[in-house]
Amino acid sequence: LMIFGMLWEVFYSWKYIRKNIDNYNLLHTFGNTWTIGFLTWYFAKRNKPVIRELCNDMSNPLYPIQAQKYMKPIFKKKNTLVVAISKKLEILAKKFEMKNVWLRPNPIDHNKFFIDYKNKYFLRSKLTKFNQDDIVLNLVANYIDRKNQLFALEVLNILPKNFKLLLAGPLKDEGAEYFKNIKKKIDDLKLHDRVDLQTGFVNNFDEYLKCSDIFLFPSLAEGLGTPILESQFCGVPVVSNNLKDITDQVIKNGVGGYYLELEILEWVKAIQKAIKIPQEILIDNAKHMESLCSSKIIDDEYNKKINKLISSES
Repeated sequence: LMIFGMLWEVFYSWKYIRKNIDNYNLLHTFGNTWTIGFLTWYFAKRNKPVIRELCNDMSNPLYPIQAQKYMKPIFKKKNTLVVAISKKLEILAKKFEMKNVWLRPNPIDHNKFFIDYKNKYFLRSKLTKFNQDDIVLNLVANYIDRKNQLFALEVLNILPKNFKLLLAGPLKDEGAEYFKNIKKKIDDLKLHDRVDLQTGFVNNFDEYLKCSDIFLFPSLAEGLGTPILESQFCGVPVVSNNLKDITDQVIKNGVGGYYLELEILEWVKAIQKAIKIPQEILIDNAKHMESLCSSKIIDDEYNKKINKLISSES
């Protein structure tokens, strides 16, 4: 069945692209499918530029890995570009001898993610059951075990009673059992009054950040973790798992928050320190983050690189 699916994908990709290849200047890919693998090979064969963006935690950036020996030479050509959204993915790309690697974080929309302290408590009353006397910890993410909401509940349980936890995010079928475990943990620890448990897609994540005091990121694995950047844009400190070559690259301890190992008591201390980071430091840090990864800066650089690729020869 898998072979049939592969042949179906490749055949219809070929059927389409052989008639339309002249309408395209380059191929820009995300993720892994047989179509991406085939089109990467086809564009390279026609000497057209290929951009491959690495966004997820992975062990091999070449896809399909079954055709690695055919894919590897493609990314040694001048008219290819590999975009790595974290230091970890940049190291991986270079390990596989990919020639042109551009390390850049995911672009953040500075028109949406910005400091809005004056509306903090208005948004809090609109979105949560908490009030302005509470210290609100925010963990908005998919309900899957990799996002580690259970750890956040263990941390909350040790913190003083005025610390509250906002949990929100999409609940898909594959996360149903994990979500039951979260509800059970809230029951077992008697945290109902201190946890606001919401489900559903969050299309106003910026407002959820702006109404919070700290953003928690106990995630076990990530390609980058864009919310870490978005939170700092909003002047909200982050307390994060120490993901090597990821969080240590985008959080400055004591400035944008803290990154550390997943030790409950150490997280309790880090949260209590993060809440004391002066507002002026958070504001300066937000400006610094905007200078590195605002969508305007990254889009302009992307535009230059794409034009250079189109005009280059392999």
